[in-house]
Amino acid sequence: MQRSQGVKFNEQEQLFISVADGVNNTLLQLAMLSEQAQALPAADRPEQWRAVNDVARSSLQLLEGYTLAMRLQGGTATPELEPLALSSLLYDTMQQLGPYAKQLAVPLELELPGKLQPVMCDKAILQSALLSLGQVFIAAHSQADDAPGQPLRLSAHRGRYGIVTGWYSNGLQLTASALLRARKLGGWAQQPYGELVSGPASGVFIAEGLLAAVAGTLHVARYHNATGLATTLPACRQLQLV
Repeated sequence: MQRSQGVKFNEQEQLFISVADGVNNTLLQLAMLSEQAQALPAADRPEQWRAVNDVARSSLQLLEGYTLAMRLQGGTATPELEPLALSSLLYDTMQQLGPYAKQLAVPLELELPGKLQPVMCDKAILQSALLSLGQVFIAAHSQADDAPGQPLRLSAHRGRYGIVTGWYSNGLQLTASALLRARKLGGWAQQPYGELVSGPASGVFIAEGLLAAVAGTLHVARYHNATGLATTLPACRQLQLV
């Protein structure tokens, strides 16, 4: 759906509509899972209710990211840059997304070099961006024809301009031109990232908004024969964490 010709969404409207669409999809999942649970024998219901809990938690993660993005945009929150050890932050991100990925039968894999310099960023902003983006990739990876059995990777590695951090999939065909078209659609289309990944892509919009607050941006990246969306973070050259 698009607005009337010549009428553009402002940034807050676009973000709200995108998130509302994503939450609506989650609520439909919850309704379906609840109906399925009621139809099951009592002994089989606990597992189904765990699925309901996992999907609800993913929706809360999305809303938390949206709330933080709006606070940053409105000036009621400001980034606090500090040296961050990516290994622990990425591990925690994987743990939080693990239950949601399990429900969609998507194996997750953390890929890090043996030693990685800390980066300068706001911890809450970076983790919220990776959680929001991870939800999109998990859902899209679960629907990709070439992805069954292949892991979805959360990776960080040294790049030319800093530490490149993001999500990578062998089953998604992401291109820089598709990302550019999605950005050009911003403000005119309800889901401008629909061409980039299948399913609701509000998490991409949220991640972009969050990273903008720390002068970051998403770009299409390739790593170990997989394509993904990543951001490049400035390294702290004075520090070295194992």
